[in-house]
Amino acid sequence: MDYVLDNVVEWKDRLVNNSIKSFEEMTAQRWVRIIAIVGAYLLIRPYLLNAAAKKQKKQLEKEAEDLGLGKTDALDANDFRGKGVRVKKGEAKKKE
Repeated sequence: MDYVLDNVVEWKDRLVNNSIKSFEEMTAQRWVRIIAIVGAYLLIRPYLLNAAAKKQKKQLEKEAEDLGLGKTDALDANDFRGKGVRVKKGEAKKKE
């Protein structure tokens, strides 16, 4: 047990020392490089997430179709409201 505890203490000391030395030895060029990388990641991330969501949605729709869980001709709740007029989310139904 002592051996494991000694190793953990040594790893912690190395991590602290290496982290401190890394920040002390940072040049302006390295800071600019890190800022550019993080900024590019933050700008690109939403597009990557949207692309992944679309891909996942297509895959789930394909799996649902393969399992026979697609759209059916059965009545749903919207068919009972206003003579079957479908109102999409965010749209307001005009009063006549």
